[in-house]
This record gives sequence, C-alpha cells and structure tokens, in this order.
Amino acid sequence: MKKRTVINTAIACGAAVCFSLQSCENTETVKPAKISSIQADTLVALKAGDEASPKCKVSIDYMYLQPGDEKDSISSIINSKLQRIAFGEAYSDMKPGEAISSVVNKYVQNYQKELTKFYEADLHNGMKPEDIPAWYNYEYEITSELNLNNDSIWNFSVNTFKDTGGAHPNTTIKWANLLAKSGKALTKELVFKKDKEKEIIDLILKHLIDEVNQRLETDTITSLEGLKENGALLDVDLYIPDNFMLLEDRVSFLYNRYDIAPYAMGEFIIDVPYAEIETMLNRD
Repeated sequence: MKKRTVINTAIACGAAVCFSLQSCENTETVKPAKISSIQADTLVALKAGDEASPKCKVSIDYMYLQPGDEKDSISSIINSKLQRIAFGEAYSDMKPGEAISSVVNKYVQNYQKELTKFYEADLHNGMKPEDIPAWYNYEYEITSELNLNNDSIWNFSVNTFKDTGGAHPNTTIKWANLLAKSGKALTKELVFKKDKEKEIIDLILKHLIDEVNQRLETDTITSLEGLKENGALLDVDLYIPDNFMLLEDRVSFLYNRYDIAPYAMGEFIIDVPYAEIETMLNRD
C-alpha cells in the first residue's frame, strides 16, 4: 500500500480546517517516539513429527511506536489502539511483542483444533500423502504501515490476509488516523459534518462511478443504476465508511471486498479532492 500523508490544512491547529480535538495540554518536552517493527514467521505442521502433514503458515510484519523516553505516555496509548485495530480488543493492553506472540499462538492453536480430527480421520481411512487436499494448508499474513504526517497525525493501515481452505483467500484492510499529541482517533463522526452526510455520499458516488468506468475502460456508466448493472451496490446503499485517510490533497475512502461489491471486483479506494469536501469537514 502506498505511504500516505496528511493535510496540514485539515488537521493542524490554526489551519483552514482545524480539529480542536488535538490536545495542546501536554507541553512537557519529550523525545519523539520512533517507529519500530516486529516480524514473525512461523510454519507449523498439523500433526507434530509428521513431515507429510499439512502446514499452517503465519507471517506478521507489524509496526508500532517505540517511546522516546520515560516521559512518553502517549506512545503506549497509541500502541494500545493500534493493537486493538490490528488484532482485536483482547490484545490492546499487551506489550507489542507479547501481542504478536499471542496472535501467532491463537492462529496455530485454532488451526490444529479445527483440522486435526478431520486429518486423522482421513489417515485412518487410508488417505495417502499425495492425496492430501490443498485446503488443509492454512496461511495467515498481517502487514501494517505507520507514518507520522505533518508532525500531527499517525496514519495506520493494516492488511490481514487469510487463506483457510475456502473458495478463495480473503484480505481485509483497516485504516486509522490518530492525533500524535493525544492518541485520539479521528473517527468519521468527529471528522465529517453530520448534516453533510448526503453531500459526502454524493461525492463518493461521483468518484466511484469514475473508478468503475476506469476499471472497465469505458465511459458509459453515469449513474447508480449503471453501477448496479455492473455488479456494485446491488445489496447495500452507499455509505461513508469507517475506513478513511486524510491525505495531502484529498480524503481517501476505503471499501473492502464484499462491502459494496462482489469479491471479484476487489476493494475500492475512492479519492475525493480536498477542494470538494473541505466545507463538509468539522472545523471545531
């Protein structure tokens, strides 16, 4: 995923669109936090000691904040939120290394718990190693990006890939924006004006139409009905997603696979220029 930058004019104190949510109370000088990462790669057999046994592969490349010094209390707040976003509530209060180990163990244990009885039954019934179905092999991959933009916001993205024997693998992407001075998450309720929801959705729709036209190499889609004829928005109304990113010249909205279209159409990243949406962002 491309690295993202955040607009000064949209989020910095005193800028054209200013979120006063950012705390200015913590004025004590601390050394800046640094971005660090943890990598984990594990390959575990379904049946211990059986080289022909199916395998579970878990790969994690996770980015988090290394506090600048003992005065840095914000980094732990931010790390807790990053872990909640990436792995779930149960991991939010762990240290980053502990959280990664726990996530790996969870995937491996679930894999063995779910499939061992079926594998042993197949072996008992005479299944040969060369006949082991491919779906017995599971794969999990989690990758993330963390970037500080304009010294005021941490942009976080996490991709979770799962191949667990279904018709196809699945990837889920999550985005978040966290204020650097407080760790407060900029949710859509805080960023976008409630009374401008329809106008924002109309802007997204306009750019979604452009995106689908570009993908299909056509210019014939001009309306919601045209999107539906091509497979999008058949079972859901368009909405402002929780996944958005404040960028240098635009707001980017993310719809994962299945959110607004079938799996085959992939995820959608819809960019709305800041010039079009500026008046729809909260100033206070």
